[in-house]
Amino acid sequence: MPLALENCGSLGGDVEMVPTLKLLAERHPDVDFILIGRNSGELPEDVGLPSNVLNPWRVWKPIIRRELQRAGLNYSNLTISDHQKVTTLLHKYTWEEFSLLDEMIMWLGQHGTTNTPLPSVSDRRKLTKPYDWATLYGSYLLQGINAWRDVDPFTREEVLLNADVRNYVKYRDGKWPWQHPVLAQYTYSNRVKHERYSASTYMFLEFSQLPATDSVSWIENGDVWTSQVRNVYSRLEISALIPGTPFGDTIQFNGDFSRPHDFGIVINETRREVSEAKARRTVMRDWVLPIDDVGFIHGKWSQRSLDELSVDIKPVPQLEYITKLQSARCTFTTPASGSGWATAKPWEAFAAGVVCFFHPDYDDQNNILGDMLDREVADWLRCESPQQLRDRIRYTCTNPSVWKWLVDEQREHFNKAVEEKTYLKMIEERLDLP
Repeated sequence: MPLALENCGSLGGDVEMVPTLKLLAERHPDVDFILIGRNSGELPEDVGLPSNVLNPWRVWKPIIRRELQRAGLNYSNLTISDHQKVTTLLHKYTWEEFSLLDEMIMWLGQHGTTNTPLPSVSDRRKLTKPYDWATLYGSYLLQGINAWRDVDPFTREEVLLNADVRNYVKYRDGKWPWQHPVLAQYTYSNRVKHERYSASTYMFLEFSQLPATDSVSWIENGDVWTSQVRNVYSRLEISALIPGTPFGDTIQFNGDFSRPHDFGIVINETRREVSEAKARRTVMRDWVLPIDDVGFIHGKWSQRSLDELSVDIKPVPQLEYITKLQSARCTFTTPASGSGWATAKPWEAFAAGVVCFFHPDYDDQNNILGDMLDREVADWLRCESPQQLRDRIRYTCTNPSVWKWLVDEQREHFNKAVEEKTYLKMIEERLDLP
């Protein structure tokens, strides 16, 4: 977790955590916020965070690095035994902080189905071998949460945030099911397994005594149980864009029609293993490349896809992104990893003053435009075909009054979302913060 904006990557995700932390700490100055997740280790006030944010990694980071080196654990492709040692070492330095917490918020990042060696589901005599990064970044967090929830598993429950379709809850390390939904950018449910760590009961409760509610269900299966995870749309995708936060302050609305380009796009490839129609390379070939005036295309793509498309696409640095975007009058947003999730992309364009058209499969629950006050604008932004996209870009860019109307309505919609801060209020409600 990079705490300074200049250290954030261009693939998205890095810029979202600090703004949420900053706003919560500012809104609740009487609450201490402790950073237990691994981070870059700066003094909070040096990166613009309030004084009620505490960062023990300033102390832990060099100590843990020396301990890993001393134990010979600083090599790649660790053995199962070494994974266990790493988990123990990390837990040794962090477990006491978990015991001090009244509440917990965890942003879901990339993780494995197991993040520390656990008995295999199919053969309990064998241990799984996690990825090295999964153990180094996730093992101690998940074990610490288990210990924290053991004290009172039906009252204590971490608030889970997920801004990436790939990061849905899949880890078996979590001992306890969740009665509350993950705050996400899409509404859906998925099932997850829970390792019981050879415990046949939830503390003193037999399985038959577990509370039966509409919001959570359990399935008993020996030492591995299964539960339903609910995920709910929370408008979390605007979290990095709020004015008064690091990345949000880099976005100033530009209502000037005079720009070098009619169209430009910043688009990363994301994963290839999706349906052909929703794959970014297909969207690039059929929707983007045929546009008349494409001023720029930036993003991170595999060489294989670049060769297939016969294009040369380079990333744009995070701090140059908005300026580049504002050199075009229009842009386009497409399905992320083949999903129908809402993302930050259109909100960035709304805030910056760039007309953002929607692919028909993007945000298929209509979470972004569903509450837009001007329904005519909402309908105009969502295109049904590549030809319609080209026609609407051409019409918009040859009619300054139409372009101005669209960017003003987008801006009003963005300002309304910023004022409401739906995701932040949902977090505060879970934490019982006024």
